[in-house]
Amino acid sequence: MSARDALLTEIQHLPESVLIETLHFMRFAARQQEEAEWQDVLPSRAVEQEILDLLDAP
Repeated sequence: MSARDALLTEIQHLPESVLIETLHFMRFAARQQEEAEWQDVLPSRAVEQEILDLLDAP
């Protein structure tokens, strides 16, 4: 049984409130994975802050 099949089977028994939280977590996890894939391309937080500081300087 694949992970997708196991999830679909488990979902049938969960209450609505747990399903909503599960959906939020799944979206969060997918976003985290997408960001990790771009980690080597995107600037670090320190670089972002340095740029913001330069832009805020008078």
